[in-house]
Amino acid sequence: MARRDTHELILTTSLALFNARGEPNVSTNEIALEAEISPGNLYYHFHNRDEIALELFKRYLLEVSPLLEPGGEAPALEDITLRLHLLFETMGRYRFIYRDLADLYARVENLRQAMNGLLGRKEAALHRLVGRLRDEELMVIASGDEEALVANALVQMTFWIAYAQVRDAKGLEDGTALTAAAARVLHLFIPYLAEPAADGFRRLARAYMEP
Repeated sequence: MARRDTHELILTTSLALFNARGEPNVSTNEIALEAEISPGNLYYHFHNRDEIALELFKRYLLEVSPLLEPGGEAPALEDITLRLHLLFETMGRYRFIYRDLADLYARVENLRQAMNGLLGRKEAALHRLVGRLRDEELMVIASGDEEALVANALVQMTFWIAYAQVRDAKGLEDGTALTAAAARVLHLFIPYLAEPAADGFRRLARAYMEP
């Protein structure tokens, strides 16, 4: 097997195991066993589990970063719903990061710095979306309420996986925890939206919750 193929195999295997069992509960020997390679071959590519987790986080950043850039030509309502859906889908694919965030944050220094940067970019993106909704006269919100709305949305988007792990672990596997979390974020915006935008968010939130 080529070196690059082995590198990818380790990352793919690690992601699946981390998502299923939690990163702290998976050893490098178990990754090697699942990937059907020797522990020595794994150590040739990654010296420890922290390096694997950090590399997977970098890949997550590459996928999520385009979703945090300023919006294009789409109306604000379409933009926010599409971006929200894609953000949650991407988080779901790398859910171990958020499931084990406290442990990773305390242990992996480079990941800690990158996560703080990512949260800052998510916060800025949420403020831009609120600004677009206001500019298109779809939202009426005071500055203090905007800060609270953005903070609450950011908390929900950061900790929905940990919440689901406690309340609805099965939902992480079948996707229902993801759609429920997306619906909760949509509901945060509804009190500040004018009609028919508010009704549109309600219908979309209901659609997320339907089996």
